[in-house]
Amino acid sequence: MFFKDVGYLCKENKTLDKHNRPKTTYQESLIYCNVKSIGLTEFYQAQSVGLKPEIKIEARLIDIDGVTHFRYNNKLYKILRTNKKEDSIELILSSMIINNE
Repeated sequence: MFFKDVGYLCKENKTLDKHNRPKTTYQESLIYCNVKSIGLTEFYQAQSVGLKPEIKIEARLIDIDGVTHFRYNNKLYKILRTNKKEDSIELILSSMIINNE
């Protein structure tokens, strides 16, 4: 299987700045993936419980321990759910707004 898109797995790191305010940074690692669309059934089932999945990412089976976010096209997404297949993994993503100055 060939992967044509590039994305970044992001681990969340919470620290305090010099004024003791919480600050969130992300440790990124590059992966190659394919972007898929969310199916109608999956979209409506998620909507019924208040979630809004936007895209689905398929990548090689990797260890995602501690990974909470995914960056694709300079947009940060939160990982809602993972689905492991034989030799690949699917990440279901929802976008989020970051205001971290």
